[in-house]
Amino acid sequence: MNLEFIHRTPGGDRLILIFAGWGSDAALYRHIEMPGWDVAVVWEIGGELPDLQAITGYPTVYIYAWSLGVANAERLLGGNWQPTCAYAVNGTPWPCDDERGIPAAIYRGTTERLDARNLRKFRIRMCGGVEAFKGVEALFDGVGEVEDLKNQLIEAEGFSGSTMQWTEAFVGNGDAIFPAANQVRAWEGLTPVRMLEAPHYIDLQTIIRQTIINTDKVGRRFSRAMDTYNAHAHAQRLICERLIEQFIEPQNVKRVLEIGPGTGQFTERWTRVLEAEEALFVDLCEMPRYGLVRREEYRQGDGELIVSQLAREEPGTFDAIVSTSAIQWFVNPERFFANCARLLGPGGFLAISTFGPGNLPELQLLRPDSMHY
Repeated sequence: MNLEFIHRTPGGDRLILIFAGWGSDAALYRHIEMPGWDVAVVWEIGGELPDLQAITGYPTVYIYAWSLGVANAERLLGGNWQPTCAYAVNGTPWPCDDERGIPAAIYRGTTERLDARNLRKFRIRMCGGVEAFKGVEALFDGVGEVEDLKNQLIEAEGFSGSTMQWTEAFVGNGDAIFPAANQVRAWEGLTPVRMLEAPHYIDLQTIIRQTIINTDKVGRRFSRAMDTYNAHAHAQRLICERLIEQFIEPQNVKRVLEIGPGTGQFTERWTRVLEAEEALFVDLCEMPRYGLVRREEYRQGDGELIVSQLAREEPGTFDAIVSTSAIQWFVNPERFFANCARLLGPGGFLAISTFGPGNLPELQLLRPDSMHY
């Protein structure tokens, strides 16, 4: 088993960790990237386990495991360490299983008859046809000797059982390797399943784009909509009013941090209740100057990252932190709340609202996205 970083930035604290499928290595994933994220690939089934220290040092880790990589992830991480989120793609923790994986006769037949010709036929079937395979064929060149790949299948046959908490399982209804019905059966009662119109091989970049917010794009979209946002934000207006109703008469609030103030709908309301002397406003897009607090500071950028930086540099320096309709964009809300706790001084006041599960289900059906409700 090998661990290789394909994108890394000094001081990076977010990691996309890919568990490659059988017969692929880091070459198949070098195109994968996401602004603000490091990317690493674990490839080769079985063998000596790599040192986890290189990945567990990241406070935010999203795992994407494809095919036999799902079972490989279980073998390396199961019961030892839980990532922030984990997504299984066309694979299960039971690689060789008549009900929950690849049927045993097919799995063992593939192992026994494996040679260069049959390996190519397997990959064509995996991709859903010759034309689709041609697009990625070069990325499989030189991936292990046939005998090595056969030994990996023999070792993986013994993998069985799930001890990880998987966030979601993506299942291709055209999967000719791991039968879709077996995948659905394997995840039943354990993990939510999202069906896709896809063969066994799926470019993980498409899954990553559905499950991680690209904050650069979000910021640009909000900036374009700033002038007309309030005219259409009826639900957000009600949310602001409801959160104000929940305030518990905080005392001595001098310095306030607001995350995602946008056009200032909530800002106008909380400044009537909290007689703050100073406020720091943080948003992905450029903000108007509100002029509602004696001293105002503005920082444009990723709220999660800025709060994390503030928690390290200025712990205990805020009396209140407020936010409405923002944290659904975050990749690690638990860490965000922990950082808020570090930022607040004694008796600090936290007021945050977001959307619940099932919000706008019609949109979810039309365009699966990475919102965390």
